[in-house]
Amino acid sequence: MFTLNLVTPEKKMVTDQEVEEVIAPGSEGQMDIFPGHAPLVGTMMTGVLKYRLKDSSTYTPVVVSWGYIAVHPDGVSILAETAESVEEIDRKRAEEAAEKARKNLVDPYIDGDQIEKFQRKLNRANARLDALNN
Repeated sequence: MFTLNLVTPEKKMVTDQEVEEVIAPGSEGQMDIFPGHAPLVGTMMTGVLKYRLKDSSTYTPVVVSWGYIAVHPDGVSILAETAESVEEIDRKRAEEAAEKARKNLVDPYIDGDQIEKFQRKLNRANARLDALNN
């Protein structure tokens, strides 16, 4: 077993939880972390982080947006820009945000900064919907 700590600038989402597995949306792809994983420090993208508590067969999803992940001999530490549990997500609001972002992204007059802004909004809305659907 190893421990998971997940914090944001505003809250402590998970503190010293004994887990058997962590699946994180790494910047280079999905990371599946088990006890004994090689130490590493990396960045995460917006997506659904999942963890499985000790002696459990179910995963707990958390939507994270950008952050850092550190794997060390005792566990995993994550500092995310934001983190939301499934209970905190409003499905209707996420669907509306995704639709609004899609509409803005096809606007022929959109500039580069706006493209990046609306792509981030779409990614976050899609991650929220993915977490609700799993």
